Amino acid sequence: MGDVFLDAFLDTLKILPFLLIMNFIIELLEYRSRGLKMGGLLKGGFAPLLGTAVGVVPQCGFSVVPTELYGKRRIALGTLLAVYIATSDEALPIMLSSYAGVTKILPVIIIKVCCALIVGYATLGVETLAARRNRSVGNGVVAEVTSVASVARAENNGDCAVAHKHDHEHADEDADGVHVHGCHRHSIDMDMPSDENATKKQKAARVWHLYFKHPLLHTATVVLYIFIVNVLFGITVYYVGEDRLMRFIGSTGYLQPVLAAAVGLIPNCAASGVITELYVVGGLSLGGAVAGLSVGAGIGYAVLAKQNRPIKNTIMIIAVMYVLSVALGICVNLVYLTI
Repeated sequence: MGDVFLDAFLDTLKILPFLLIMNFIIELLEYRSRGLKMGGLLKGGFAPLLGTAVGVVPQCGFSVVPTELYGKRRIALGTLLAVYIATSDEALPIMLSSYAGVTKILPVIIIKVCCALIVGYATLGVETLAARRNRSVGNGVVAEVTSVASVARAENNGDCAVAHKHDHEHADEDADGVHVHGCHRHSIDMDMPSDENATKKQKAARVWHLYFKHPLLHTATVVLYIFIVNVLFGITVYYVGEDRLMRFIGSTGYLQPVLAAAVGLIPNCAASGVITELYVVGGLSLGGAVAGLSVGAGIGYAVLAKQNRPIKNTIMIIAVMYVLSVALGICVNLVYLTI
C-alpha cells in the first residue's frame, strides 16, 4: 500500500513544474497587460495545430496546463479537444520500450493526430460562427435600445437627456476594488499607496501579492487535488489488480473500443499505461487502443471538473470526448477488418 502513495506522489510531482510556471506566466501577463493579450495565438487559426503538437509530447500531466487555461477561458474549446485527443501520456515511452511497440506506434499516432486536427478545427469553426452570430444579435439589440432612447429624449424635449447617465464600468474592476480576471478574483488593498509614493517594503509586498501569492496558492490547491485523485486511483488498482483489468478489457471482443474508452476516461496517467501494454502484447485491437488513448487526457479531466464552470460544460466536454473516441475506435476496427 505504501507504493500507492509513493507512485501518486511521483506522478503529481511530474506535473508541478509545468503547472507552477504556467500560473506564474498567466498572472504576470494578466496584471501587466490588463488581461491575457494572446488571443491570436491561443484562440486563432493556429491554436488547434499548436494544441495537437503539445498533446503529442509524451509527458504525463501535459493536459493539465491547457485545462487550466480553458478553465480561465484563455484557449478555445477546439484547442482543448485537440490537446485531449492528441495526448497519450505514458503511451509513447511504453511502446518505444518494446520492439513490437515500435511497429505499432505509427498508426496510432497518425490516427490520433489527424482526428485531433479535424475535431479541433471543426469545433473552432463552430465557435467562430456562434461568436459572430452573438455579436450580430448584440449589435441589433444595442441599435434598438439606442433608437428607443432617442425617441424618448425627443418626446421629452431633452429632459430625459439630463436624467440619462452613462455609467462606464471598467471590465476588470468592480466597485469594491476587486480585480477580476479569468475565473478568479483578487482583493486589492485600496489603501496601498501607488508605486511612486510607496516604500521599498510596500513595493515588495505589492509584488508578492500581485505576482506570487495567488499562483502559489492556486498551484498548491490544484496539486493537492491531483494527489488525492492519484491516490484514490492507485488504491482502486491495488485492490482490483492491473492484470485482471487488462484481461477483462482484452476479452470483450467488439466492445473493446467502448470499454477501452471507459478506462481512458479514468483521470490518471496509469490508465494509458494499461491500454498501451495490452495493445503491445496483442490483447487489444487497433481500434480499442485508438479509442482508449484518444479519450485519455490523464489527470486533465479531474482538473477540468474542479476548475471549469458551469459543470454542464464539463459534462458536455467529457461526453463528446467519449462518444468521438468510441466512434473513432469502431471505425478503425471496421476499416482494419476490410483491408
